[in-house]
Amino acid sequence: MLQAMLAGPGTFYQICERAGFDIEAAGMEHRLRMIFSRFIQGNVRLVGIRYVLKDAARAALLGAEPEQAGQVAAPHFRGTVGAMPVVVVRRPAAEVRP
Repeated sequence: MLQAMLAGPGTFYQICERAGFDIEAAGMEHRLRMIFSRFIQGNVRLVGIRYVLKDAARAALLGAEPEQAGQVAAPHFRGTVGAMPVVVVRRPAAEVRP
């Protein structure tokens, strides 16, 4: 289903058609609706009557890596971007500025 949603948002019936599910089969529509109701909170959100794939789910399906969180030292920084240890040093109370 998620692969079918890469083509874009759609209603329940549109997504089932894209995925190739036969909702006319006995009990199939009920089972698919149960899957859709659980899948809203994880990878898809419901906007009106259309299901829309969340950006994080789309990136995961397409193989894109998540962005690094944080800030690079300065615009001229040319090193490797990644997590680095940080040491926090507090000034003695006499040196604290108001």
